[in-house]
Amino acid sequence: MRLSKRTEYGLRAVVQLARLWPRNFVQSKDLSQQEELPNKFLESILLALRRGGFLESKVGSGGGYRLSRAPKDIGVGDLIRRLEGRLTVKEGVSKGEASPGKAAVRLVNEKLTEAMDQVLDAMTLEELVEQVNRAGGANQEMYYI
Repeated sequence: MRLSKRTEYGLRAVVQLARLWPRNFVQSKDLSQQEELPNKFLESILLALRRGGFLESKVGSGGGYRLSRAPKDIGVGDLIRRLEGRLTVKEGVSKGEASPGKAAVRLVNEKLTEAMDQVLDAMTLEELVEQVNRAGGANQEMYYI
């Protein structure tokens, strides 16, 4: 199970915004440069997150995007579901199958999906940023002119 590029890029951008909370707005071009993401694709992702209530935007000088609420109030599971939908382990086996082996595979996949939901729903954006910082992934600074 892998996250789509849309979800991966969205998480990367939102982590940068969370690191800057509650500072000024950040332009999408600055986020795309910092994370080395395609700006047009990132812009569509940021718009989806804004429509989902995770970001707010401001037009004009000093404009851009920022989180609409504190990182401690944003669940990672909610973010991922906004970008990706519900993460599931591909079943490959329909519920109507009579084989005990196929039923076992379906049940294991359902348990894995439930476990992913529990892990993601238990983590806030603030906790994710803290873990990134502890792992040494916060060496890059974002500069503004």
